[in-house]
Amino acid sequence: MELNVAESDERVALLEAIEESLRPLMRAVFAYGISYHEFVDVVRALFIFTLRDRFVSQGRSASATHLGLMTGVNRGEVVKLVTHRDERDQERALAAKRFDQLTQLLAIWHDDPRFSTPYGAPLDLSLQPEGSFRLFDDLISTSGTDFDRDNAIAALCATGCVEVRAGKFVRCTSRTFLPAGKDLSRITRIGRVGAALHSTIVHNLLRSAKEPTYFERTMVSDFSLSDYGRDVMLAQLRVDGEDFIDSMDKWVSTKAADQIDEAGQRYGIAAFFFEDKRQPAGLASVPEALRAFESADSVN
Repeated sequence: MELNVAESDERVALLEAIEESLRPLMRAVFAYGISYHEFVDVVRALFIFTLRDRFVSQGRSASATHLGLMTGVNRGEVVKLVTHRDERDQERALAAKRFDQLTQLLAIWHDDPRFSTPYGAPLDLSLQPEGSFRLFDDLISTSGTDFDRDNAIAALCATGCVEVRAGKFVRCTSRTFLPAGKDLSRITRIGRVGAALHSTIVHNLLRSAKEPTYFERTMVSDFSLSDYGRDVMLAQLRVDGEDFIDSMDKWVSTKAADQIDEAGQRYGIAAFFFEDKRQPAGLASVPEALRAFESADSVN
């Protein structure tokens, strides 16, 4: 079936958008030593898994044989890819659960009046019964998470969210759980935040007339900034952004609590600072790297 001009243009635009969205990830790809074949295998496997889910939702055959015929990948390779993917999905689910539970614990610590002041400041929690102090174990129990005390404190200390004082008390220093260093959950966050952004954009692109438009806004400075200007802008966002996210977190915990539906979906909000890599219009030129590539190619 031939595509009309408009459909062909849309396909080309989507492929270019996919390339542009993946480009920032290439820095991490090279930093972690991922090979070309490993990278291509991920894309190939993703296509097969998504096609399988699509067939299942449509009530069509999603057997390895059928998927192989539709993608040109032999049946044995399809089985291998699907099995490996299922194992990885379980690992990702555990990492996501760990992240969610720690975030939930911190939210309760700030919002529940049993563990915070009337102004929303988290109380210091005791590790052992002592006077009128609340226990850290009480917080874990209230949060409904399956962490034990030592693992929860270790994870929160590693990210700078808490400090243990005099071996007796736990003090919360940050509401936001952001894994530090090269922790696996920090790497997983790349996919989680990226997927959230893309899912919103695709929802708005393909939504039906009956579906709501998801909120999505972007601002870019009208002019280039110095490093100092960047830092000032970033500092302002840290203040306003943290306040906004905190206020929405508290709103959901109170105003949206009456709308709980086990058959529904979870929704969230993300905010982040970014560097605009696009070259301003009218300044397009052949990059030095491309000139070097062409020169080397001509010599060979």
